[in-house]
Amino acid sequence: MKKRTTAEKLKHYSSRVRRGDGITLSDKTGYSQSHISNVLNKRRSCPVELANAMYSISAKRAVIA
Repeated sequence: MKKRTTAEKLKHYSSRVRRGDGITLSDKTGYSQSHISNVLNKRRSCPVELANAMYSISAKRAVIA
């Protein structure tokens, strides 16, 4: 199985984001909620640790239409 890139993980997470995920990611990674918001809005680049955390919390979720 091919490893996913940071961009693929971010896209995967963006289609499955839920309310309160910013706080969870902030607690898991140590990044501030504002930095996470900037990453999601593509104002900043996505660090690998954050991409991995985003993917891990959203891996088993259904896609939100």
